Amino acid sequence: MSVYVLRHGQTEWNRLGIVQGRSDTSLNEVGFAQAKEAKKELDKVDFTRCYCSPLLRARQTMETVLEGRDIPIFIEPRLVEMAYGDFEGTKWQEGYHLQRRIIPCRHQNGESYFDMVQRIYPFLDEINEDAKTSDILLVCHGAVSRVIETYFRDDLDNDEFIDGIIPNGGFRVYKARKRPDIGIIKIQP
Repeated sequence: MSVYVLRHGQTEWNRLGIVQGRSDTSLNEVGFAQAKEAKKELDKVDFTRCYCSPLLRARQTMETVLEGRDIPIFIEPRLVEMAYGDFEGTKWQEGYHLQRRIIPCRHQNGESYFDMVQRIYPFLDEINEDAKTSDILLVCHGAVSRVIETYFRDDLDNDEFIDGIIPNGGFRVYKARKRPDIGIIKIQP
């Protein structure tokens, strides 16, 4: 079985090229139409549950996609979008588009992709076992979907990581998997 990762539909800030992050924006008309299109495909899947970011644009997408279905829904704070700090509310061209390519960079007054991994990987570990026997829907955001991609794929290069974003209203499907245990066994001086 699988984990379905759905990115929220378009917002006005997406259309205008404004960095959203944790700003709680609503879907625009196109975004609601994208969610309805996703619903047509996702209605074919027998989800056992849905986890959704607490941000409005994700919740509106989830409500549209799951309309008329009786599926347990969990608002999951670990799926909230990256905190872009000082870039939130600015145009992408005002520096963000350059800094986003520096993967270890922590945004001023925000977080880094490494920070996101620390909150998203444990959540994925929790649901991964259930996803081996059932289909689970996650409704989230662009940067979150990038981190999720790294959980399920070991072969991404930096350009694929940055440029491989799920489009608004789009989704990807991942097979549940066992991640290798990684840890330090012994350190020799």
